Amino acid sequence: MTDGPSRLPGLYVLGSALRELRDSRGISLRQLAAKLGFNPSTLSGWEKGARPIDPAQLGWYLGYLHVAPAEYQLMMRLHGQSERTSHIESLAAGEASLQDVYLRYAVHTYEWAPRVVPDLLQTSEYAHAVLGRDSQPDDVDLEILYRQVRQLGRDPQHRHTVLLGAAALNHEFVSAEIRDEQLQHITTSAKGRISTQIVPDNLSFAGTTEPFVIYETTDGIFAVVLRHEHTTAYLSDSDTVKRYLATFYALQRKVADYRVGAGSC
Repeated sequence: MTDGPSRLPGLYVLGSALRELRDSRGISLRQLAAKLGFNPSTLSGWEKGARPIDPAQLGWYLGYLHVAPAEYQLMMRLHGQSERTSHIESLAAGEASLQDVYLRYAVHTYEWAPRVVPDLLQTSEYAHAVLGRDSQPDDVDLEILYRQVRQLGRDPQHRHTVLLGAAALNHEFVSAEIRDEQLQHITTSAKGRISTQIVPDNLSFAGTTEPFVIYETTDGIFAVVLRHEHTTAYLSDSDTVKRYLATFYALQRKVADYRVGAGSC
């Protein structure tokens, strides 16, 4: 893992998003370069995440492709943190999270979820039980629908490795019936590209108390994401990534086999 502009996750993700936007319009790289008056190698560097892009140049790129206003704003926000090794995101109401973009272009996600089952593994009943205490039923249904739509945009080859704390299954707002259905759903999901291991309550060591997600790209670029109540932190400096990966692998080594019904996760 090396540092430098070509190893910054934000720059890589921005470039991947630009390439996807261009491809969706059926425009070749050389055609777009000619229209914008740039050297094709310049555009190629942007789309590979190997070269930073000026905000005005990004505006021309997105403007020529007639990108919708919401997508335009998301790309500009992504550009704003694309050359940083750390970034704090504070979302306004109705704004899409940059984490959705990271998820879209990652090939492998590593997630430690000590207290709540991750969104992609939650059953509708579990989501209602956990989210319903603070939200209206209609709002919860909309959130579940949003999650389902977000999952449709995932690469089918995307692998997701989840370490799930036993406390997440014994959540105070979750009944025994919902817990059993949730366990069965996790068992079924484990047969696909989601690998889940359950970490017993008695397994603990320094660095495992808070949840985190690590995204890995095809180029072996990593980003650590920490979600808080009102903000999300994105960390990608080499030392920080190594520490979080070490914590994740240490948990994997220590986790005991945890059987669910006739199967195991």
